[in-house]
Amino acid sequence: MWCFGLSLTLLVSLLACRKPADQDVVQQLTAQLAQAYRAGSRAQVLLLADSLCQIAPERPEGYVWKAALLRELGQLSQAEALLYEALARAPAHPEARLLLARVVEQQGHLRKAVSLYNQALRQAEGLLRAAAWLGLGHLYQALGQADSAAVAFLEALRLDSTLAEAWDGLRQLYETEGRYPEALQAARKALRWAPEKVDYQLALGMLLARTGQTAEAVAMLRAVVAARPWQLAAHYQLGRLLNALGDAAEGQYHLQQAEAIRCLAPLLTQAELEVARHAEALSLLKLARRLLAQGYAAETRQAVEAAYALQPQSSALANLAGRLVGMPLEKRPC
Repeated sequence: MWCFGLSLTLLVSLLACRKPADQDVVQQLTAQLAQAYRAGSRAQVLLLADSLCQIAPERPEGYVWKAALLRELGQLSQAEALLYEALARAPAHPEARLLLARVVEQQGHLRKAVSLYNQALRQAEGLLRAAAWLGLGHLYQALGQADSAAVAFLEALRLDSTLAEAWDGLRQLYETEGRYPEALQAARKALRWAPEKVDYQLALGMLLARTGQTAEAVAMLRAVVAARPWQLAAHYQLGRLLNALGDAAEGQYHLQQAEAIRCLAPLLTQAELEVARHAEALSLLKLARRLLAQGYAAETRQAVEAAYALQPQSSALANLAGRLVGMPLEKRPC
């Protein structure tokens, strides 16, 4: 499912470029909001957004900024209410409409989200229009409408050929259809425009392995496990490729790592069941599960240790924490 990463960054950038025409203080607050958001100062973003709503309650910007933060924190119903407040003040505000579409989509109301994305398309221009097409592409993909998804991703790329997320969306569609040459080309384009994205490195590495380009696949997958030491699929595929190349020692190491990571999932389930009545500990374990699925090592361990600190009497948590201590946080040097 779509992770909303690049698209949200694009939306925030466009929102920051909106300059209120009548009040210097509103303009200054909006600039400070953008700076605080990019710096990761979420508490400051919330304070500034509240201030903006109080100083200029008739304007939509404060409501949209606050909604963007609450959406990121998983408070979807509150974000939705704020976005309707923004649209009541500015019905033609495309950023608010687009963000509302995302919030509604995250709540599982996919058909309603399609309608909102189409409304955003009628209001949006330039890069914001590309972001709306990108959102529609992911939504059609989730609905199983592959042809419509492909059209939407291609429209987004027509407007901005550097949208790595749209290239990756096409890669997923082509790969599902078994169109591996086109999938490989799209995967390379995605990584070209977002070389820091480990998920794109993984996708390209797996496609290279599938298409028999072993040497390049090994190099790519080694980069993946260096960045995400507990990436199960990368370890498993890397182990198989290295064994096939005759490097039994390193190949076996990666296969053992893959098996050790695979065994963590049932331990996580046991711990979740044992602390089910303790919301904060359970939330931390669910975070640990998401981090583990993406291959993060230190972050997964930290989430589990925090849950264990809250529920030290849990034997399942003790077992899980103990197992994690014995696993490496970094890739073994070759």
